[in-house]
Amino acid sequence: MRRKMRLSVRFIKALLSSTVWWLGVAISLVLALLVARMVDSKTEAVFDYQVNNAQLAIQTRMRSYIDVLRGANALFYTSKDVSREQFHAYVSQLRLEQSFPGITNLNVAFHVTAAEKDGFEATVRADTSLNAAGYPDFHITPAGERPDYHVLTYLEPLHASPLSFGLDIASIDLVAKTLAVARDTGQLVSSGRLIQVAGANQHVGMAMRMPLYRLGMPARTIKERRAAYYGSVGAGFDISKLMLGAVDKNVLPHLRYRIYDIGLSDDHSKSGTRDPGRLMFDSETGDATRSPALSGPVFVKRVAMTVGPRVWEVEFTASKADMKDEFDTSLPHIVLVIGLFAAGLLFSIIYSLTSARRRAVELAKEMTKDLRASEASLAEAQHMAHLGSWLLDITTQTMTWSAETFHLFGLERYSALPDYSDYLRRIHEEDRQRVQSGLAKSLRSGEEFSTEHRIVRQDGTTRWVQTICRPSNNNGVIVLRGTIMDITERKQTVEALKRSRELLRELTAYQDRVKEDERRRIAREIHDELGQTLLALRIDVSMLEARTGKSHPRLNEKVRSALQYIDATVRTIRTIINNLRPAVLDLGLTAAIEWQVNEFRRRSGISCDLVLGEEEFAVDDARATTLFRILQESLTNVIRHAKATRVRIELTKEEEHLVMRIADDGIGIYPDARKNGNSFGLVGVEERVHGLNGKFVITSMPGKGTTLTIHIPLATAEKPQENATGAERARSNRRE
Repeated sequence: MRRKMRLSVRFIKALLSSTVWWLGVAISLVLALLVARMVDSKTEAVFDYQVNNAQLAIQTRMRSYIDVLRGANALFYTSKDVSREQFHAYVSQLRLEQSFPGITNLNVAFHVTAAEKDGFEATVRADTSLNAAGYPDFHITPAGERPDYHVLTYLEPLHASPLSFGLDIASIDLVAKTLAVARDTGQLVSSGRLIQVAGANQHVGMAMRMPLYRLGMPARTIKERRAAYYGSVGAGFDISKLMLGAVDKNVLPHLRYRIYDIGLSDDHSKSGTRDPGRLMFDSETGDATRSPALSGPVFVKRVAMTVGPRVWEVEFTASKADMKDEFDTSLPHIVLVIGLFAAGLLFSIIYSLTSARRRAVELAKEMTKDLRASEASLAEAQHMAHLGSWLLDITTQTMTWSAETFHLFGLERYSALPDYSDYLRRIHEEDRQRVQSGLAKSLRSGEEFSTEHRIVRQDGTTRWVQTICRPSNNNGVIVLRGTIMDITERKQTVEALKRSRELLRELTAYQDRVKEDERRRIAREIHDELGQTLLALRIDVSMLEARTGKSHPRLNEKVRSALQYIDATVRTIRTIINNLRPAVLDLGLTAAIEWQVNEFRRRSGISCDLVLGEEEFAVDDARATTLFRILQESLTNVIRHAKATRVRIELTKEEEHLVMRIADDGIGIYPDARKNGNSFGLVGVEERVHGLNGKFVITSMPGKGTTLTIHIPLATAEKPQENATGAERARSNRRE
């Protein structure tokens, strides 16, 4: 018992006087502080992630609501005269209260001149499509004579805003200016100010409008748009209802956001405002009428987003305490306890070791024996892997080589240590300066140096090796430790594989050229021979049909049937010719791409935007054909796999390269799908691009769409007609 007590007292005294123990206590405290900071950083990262999700949800909600206005605008481009009954039926099918509760009304304001005013009022009063009695009390408000009017005529639901029926919205100067901007630009515009709706259903509102142009009239310039303009479609929005449920509070329970309107997209002077007059929505209260403040430390982040023509700033806030769970709060204390326990355990180990020196000596002998065995095993492993090791003493310029290092240089082991100059002398003279500079840089920077270079063996043969080294401290002396591996066979294999790939790529390019030439030849033969024959046959059958119309009715019916078969055959032949070699390629790359985009829209029904550079692209036939085939293959993949609703194609010139970007909003490409052995489409596109010394990049994430970017160097394009033979010119003229 006394002995145990003496051991306990001795242990406690040693513990309190131990540097290891107090160093462990200090490290534990530092670790606890670091973990606390890490928890704060993690919480802030979670907050940023939730902010990004919430921002995306708000933007998605706004886009869907604005799309309702765009759909109403599109209704008036389906017919030259959309009636009140049709507009009412369209809005009824939208079910605004259930599907889009944030939209208070959809309306149409027609442009009426002073000369048309009386006739317009009479027409509206006599409109009995929805009301059998018509609208006998209808008149344009406010009263007064003006050069022209913008009258709210169609208003759904009408019972929600009866006082707005017949209102001349242009009687307000700010609205009149906004309407003029919409008319001249053809773009979506806002009313220019927030609408504070009072009463029992008070809310912050906003109105947006889109211009209407008469069908069949051009609207490319301001003058044409003014001539074709006949009114506008508008929508009123209740911001609080619109935002209700945009961000799921069950998913983001601690996140609060407030939306401020800072004006039009070209006016950012109000950025960062907390003006209550510009507060549109507060997720904590569900409206913008009252905004209780959070208590305690909070995270705050502001993001700007464009909503139609206006800019909103959303301020996201969350309490730091609410963002942390119990484990995050307790983690620093847990780390401190574990650190103190580890320090005590470490001291116990050290105390035990110091009290057993004899066992330590015996253990050292055993370790020395194991070390020698390990050295032997290491030497054997180095020999098997053709991997040597070396050490350079910077002070004495002497080196220590392993047995395999001598073997790699074709040398027997020296009796004396090799020096640095002897090592450099055995490096190939073309690589010597690079290796020497790399070793010196590694010593200066303390970073690892790795390179592949050649060495000259004792018998004069050259071998490829890989050298890796890094500086280290050897008993207070800075030394350079390195390895050297023979990679000659690997290098030869890589070079052979590279040559094989180049030959395969050249063969693929040659096959593509042969295929395109054969397609061009077959298309020309079909056009020149079969096409001309069918044309002559159709002329003869047409003449026979004209002559037998009255004299031989039965024969005439058979002739008409034959004529239809001939026309169907001609259409089939044209389709075959276009599939083999579209004639539009002869008109230039731009025309060919425009034709292919129009065909894609017609066949798939998918919206496709085409953005071309301002100048015509002069490329040779090989590049034009390659880009056209790449576009064909990419659009085919979009139809088959992407499940996209919109495609954007850009063709621009960047320095000395022609750049094509094909982007869709589909399901994207999963990383494993690119390695699929059946993905020959993308492989073919990549090989076509590499065949022209170009670059091919795929940017895609699951659910985020796919973007293909093709860079092809421009070459001087020869004019086809200048290099064509006489026969080719004749065939070209016949095709035209």
